[in-house]
Amino acid sequence: MKYLPVSILFALVFLFVIQCEHGLSPSDAKQIPKNVNGISGVIIYKNWPSVDSLKDLRLVAFRKFPPQNIFLEIINGTAIVYPPIDTSAHLIFHVPFEEYIVGLPPDTFEYIVVAHQFGEDRFSEESWQAVGQYDTDSDSLPTPIIITEKTFLENININVDFKNLPIQPF
Repeated sequence: MKYLPVSILFALVFLFVIQCEHGLSPSDAKQIPKNVNGISGVIIYKNWPSVDSLKDLRLVAFRKFPPQNIFLEIINGTAIVYPPIDTSAHLIFHVPFEEYIVGLPPDTFEYIVVAHQFGEDRFSEESWQAVGQYDTDSDSLPTPIIITEKTFLENININVDFKNLPIQPF
């Protein structure tokens, strides 16, 4: 009789374990949403600057390259910012890579960029620089993407090397 509670506990643990198909895996963290337009990929970082020079870091999808006025395009919604600009969140500092998923409306986006705020004035274009861009060829120009209805593009990977910056359009 004294072994009955232990037997019940063992049976419950056994049933729980056999019900688990595969447990948690790294891919569970960033699942691609169903019926959503957008992009996903990995941002790979090299040569991080000192902590005191990192103010903000965001991924921005611009419809036109080069952007004419980055703040106006962000405010009027023609540029999409991840994480959203109305949050205090930003891309993670001092990691080797970061996965991302961003919802985008159907349209052509000519410039997918990781932007780094290094200056004090968040609303000054002189405080920001491009540190990485989506680029699939060696001509140093960004590669545009086209999002159509119910299109989700994967592997929109961006290399960021703080010591080897891409062209600076703003």
